[in-house]
Amino acid sequence: MANIPDEFPIFTKLDQRQLTVSCAKMKFYLKDFEINHGLSGIYPDPSVLVKTCDRIEKRRIYFHIYYNGCRMGELNEASLMCFWILKLMPFSHKDVPTNELNAKIALYLLNNAVIYLARKHNRNANVSLSENLYYAFRYRDLSKEAIMALAESMII
Repeated sequence: MANIPDEFPIFTKLDQRQLTVSCAKMKFYLKDFEINHGLSGIYPDPSVLVKTCDRIEKRRIYFHIYYNGCRMGELNEASLMCFWILKLMPFSHKDVPTNELNAKIALYLLNNAVIYLARKHNRNANVSLSENLYYAFRYRDLSKEAIMALAESMII
């Protein structure tokens, strides 16, 4: 078992296949958001999307190392996606302020992930606090762990 930092391999950049899959997933969610909000012309910054996917993958490895081989899970992945969207603000639109747009996208993604995973596990989703969460996404400094805990508490 590796206990010494020098025994761990160095994290390398994601290969093109991994990036393509991760970015395609993000673009699919974005298209879904556009359709449901009647808003077209959202521009994703490709370099920021790559950074976002890279950081999510690094966290997946963190979970594996520090949680004894446990997987990060879909809900935590969605929470991380929201966190990095809020921090890096990869999306823009000519008619919507960037911080407002990215907060709405993050909230939409989180609510959809919670609803999907609640149904998948025959449980209920509580997305009734969406207005409060939207406010927190726009004006508060939430940690990765806080968003993960909020998402988990939304599945009842």
